[in-house]
Amino acid sequence: MSEKRSNIFKGTVIALVLSLVIVSTLSIRTVNAQAGQTTLKPSDDTYVDSNNPSLNYGGQNSLEISEWNVFSTHYDIMVWLKFNLSSVPNGAVVDGATLSLYTYVVGETFDVHAYSCSNNSWTELSLTYSNMPSYNTTSIDSVLVASVNLWYNWSVVDAVRNALNGNAKSVTIVMREPTLHSSATSVYFDSKESPADYSPKLTIHWSNVPEFPTSIVLPLFIIATLLALVTYRLRNHLKR
Repeated sequence: MSEKRSNIFKGTVIALVLSLVIVSTLSIRTVNAQAGQTTLKPSDDTYVDSNNPSLNYGGQNSLEISEWNVFSTHYDIMVWLKFNLSSVPNGAVVDGATLSLYTYVVGETFDVHAYSCSNNSWTELSLTYSNMPSYNTTSIDSVLVASVNLWYNWSVVDAVRNALNGNAKSVTIVMREPTLHSSATSVYFDSKESPADYSPKLTIHWSNVPEFPTSIVLPLFIIATLLALVTYRLRNHLKR
């Protein structure tokens, strides 16, 4: 093999080795990206009442849920919660999101369901039953609430994922009992205004945050190979 061809061969080998080192480094950074978790308090929380559709209940210490019909009077009282998602890193792969509420009054057992809402324009001091946004009536999760002074948890990971995938800065969760009760009874949870430290909370966990977009690894591999080869050839040319 001639010296010129030998140099080209050596240059190609070195270029490929350098490229593989670069790509391997980037791939390791992607695989070893950090998992994380954050626990959020609601930016807004309130409830609305069908029997008093124009009243606002924001800023109170409690969040009420009720669903009953007595003497042709129907009460549909539901909770609205909104959480700011700005602390979740861009590109985070969310693998868990748990909504937790603390009870302080339970009239009887309630089957409390969580629902998602894509409209985050409401605020706790302006929301009423008559102006509340429409929400997805397909339940995300449901929990039987039967005891007082306990934390109850709902999985709302789909709602959080959908909000983040839609580049929303917040996520709205609606809580209600879809089954009609035969007596005037309610369940009460602490709100974020409660003097005790039992504010609603949303705990979000992500498995990783891609530190480097894997979609550009191959183009960079090609570019790195060409640059390494050109650099090696130029170096040999200058030595002559």
